[in-house]
Amino acid sequence: MTDTAETARLMKVAEAIVRELDRQGVADAVAELGFDVMEMARVVIRAADGDVIPFRKPQI
Repeated sequence: MTDTAETARLMKVAEAIVRELDRQGVADAVAELGFDVMEMARVVIRAADGDVIPFRKPQI
């Protein structure tokens, strides 16, 4: 996949995540907690591509 296609895919996934968080009414709350939507989008893409993603314990 070209760099442009990968960037477009990443942005599409990130936008879908933001829309869903907004739909659920939690977008502002997770933004205040320092949520990184781009990191989550990258993980979603890796999982969709078949990579096993280990669960990371949240840092409190």
